[in-house]
Amino acid sequence: MLRFDLRQLTKSGRVAAGQSYSWCWFRDEERIASISVRTIPDAFLLDYTWTPSGSRPQVIACRIELTQTPCALGGCRRWFVCPDCGRLCLVLFGISRRGNFACRACQRLAYASEAESPVDRCWRAQRKLEAKLTDDGKRPKGMRQRTFERIKDKWATIEERKDNLLWPSLLRLAGYLDRKSPV
Repeated sequence: MLRFDLRQLTKSGRVAAGQSYSWCWFRDEERIASISVRTIPDAFLLDYTWTPSGSRPQVIACRIELTQTPCALGGCRRWFVCPDCGRLCLVLFGISRRGNFACRACQRLAYASEAESPVDRCWRAQRKLEAKLTDDGKRPKGMRQRTFERIKDKWATIEERKDNLLWPSLLRLAGYLDRKSPV
């Protein structure tokens, strides 16, 4: 789905009231979608054309409210107010089957990690640990030896967990375990 990210808009200076611009999405350097955006105090006005499957194109005008919450150390943080549920969020996703932009919960979107198997989770955790080390797996300059040892211990624990998850499957594939065995 298309991400309409308030952080990205703020960084590019597109939140201040009184602006009109076109916001585009690209995939592999090819434009896949665009919308017309107008900013007014405390809201975004989005205009776009949506084509439901098997129907004619419809022109949609969507108002997305903005709100602010105070930060603990001063200042404030801006949020989108989801047009569907009123939840505060930084990212709205579109365009749904109903043709609107809404939060992750309203669009029923899941994080990629939610679809991972236990083995995939191990691989991801291991990659995160390896990213903290040099390319050849050594301690980078400035890292404490104790931190390096902790990373190595975590890496070994994950490797052991991966083995425990993979071996039963490999043995089943090789025919050493019957398919109904709990191991």
